[in-house]
Amino acid sequence: IVSDTASSGAVPDGYALESAPYWLVGHPNLTIEHYYKASLVDRLRYFTAISVATDRPKGTDASPEPDALVSIAARTLLLNGHPSPALRSSMDALRKSQLEYITEYRRWEDLQPHADSLSTYKRRLVAEDERLSSLVTRVLVGPATQLRDSTLRTLARRDSARAGVAAAEKATDQVKTIESRMDAIEAKLTRLAKDFSKADAEPDGLVIELAAGTRASFAEGQWSDARSDGIGVWLTPMYRLAKKHLEIIGVGRYLTRVSEYDDRNLLDAGGRIGLDAGKGSISGELTNRTVLSRDGQSQRNSARWAAVFSYPLPAKLHLVTAFGSDFRKPDGKRPVIATLGLNLGLGAITIAP
Repeated sequence: IVSDTASSGAVPDGYALESAPYWLVGHPNLTIEHYYKASLVDRLRYFTAISVATDRPKGTDASPEPDALVSIAARTLLLNGHPSPALRSSMDALRKSQLEYITEYRRWEDLQPHADSLSTYKRRLVAEDERLSSLVTRVLVGPATQLRDSTLRTLARRDSARAGVAAAEKATDQVKTIESRMDAIEAKLTRLAKDFSKADAEPDGLVIELAAGTRASFAEGQWSDARSDGIGVWLTPMYRLAKKHLEIIGVGRYLTRVSEYDDRNLLDAGGRIGLDAGKGSISGELTNRTVLSRDGQSQRNSARWAAVFSYPLPAKLHLVTAFGSDFRKPDGKRPVIATLGLNLGLGAITIAP
């Protein structure tokens, strides 16, 4: 982008970028509970994304240096619902297993030093056995009664070493048992993490998204000559009920200076209702468009309707089909909506590693 811009001083063509600044770095201490129960300030941090796009048409004989367009917009969530039942269930199972693992790990921490001392106790026992054997021989064959006290002390140390060996061996067996249970819990956590990443991560309840953007026109594609070229505002409320496999989305959209409509303003309002159909989903949408005259009065209406079907495929792919009728154009034509698409899932996020 820099080289394209610097080389000619012109707006580069065909660039688009969207970024959520908060997520450019990791936040491992952010919990799902706080994520969903965030304050308004935190929601603005978590959910705000900024997008930029450029368009510079190729020159023609009539317009060798056409104007270029640059748009910038931001979107965020005013409300972000709550976790779906499937996500809650998966979270609870993960948390339970994590606590089980922590409990076993703490027991392992307590027992491991005792298990590690087994070799030390064994060496001590061998040394005491050898010392005791020598003392017993000298006591039995000689008159040195003063060695009997040393023998008794050695016997006590040997018994202590034997008890230490027995305790260390028991700790070693317990450590092996605990490590086996920890391995089993780790395997379970791995399975749960995979289930968690596949769980229904879309929020339940009411979600409200607000977006706004503006566009600038650059005469003959040069950065030095810019003028404002309209704004757009979107409000998208959504209510989702996973248990009922139901999703309802509304949209209100206001656009100014739309070139396709002779620089008039547009007001769109409509909704979409979707139902799960097996692994896929089917939805229908209807949106009314009002083209406003320059004095802000209503001029003419048009409507868009469509039926949309989505089905998940392996490897995060999604098949998407749509059929319907688009808004009426200024020349009176109504384009048909006929789409067969494949979402490659390149933006899919692994929620749990």
